[in-house]
Amino acid sequence: MSDRLDWDRAKEHYDAIRKQYQDLEGVPGVNTTLALRLTFDPLARRFNSGERTPALHAEMMGVQ
Repeated sequence: MSDRLDWDRAKEHYDAIRKQYQDLEGVPGVNTTLALRLTFDPLARRFNSGERTPALHAEMMGVQ
């Protein structure tokens, strides 16, 4: 089943949302460090290690 998932689209979505969070760094009163470390970093580690599961795909597509 995981071979039918659009991993390019998932990665593009993940990268775009992560960039939005990173762009907020330094804005007074906004702290994105927790979201980046607890949500985005673990997903990146899983993706970069070669994991291609339906669960990872859903999590990457679900970040907002």
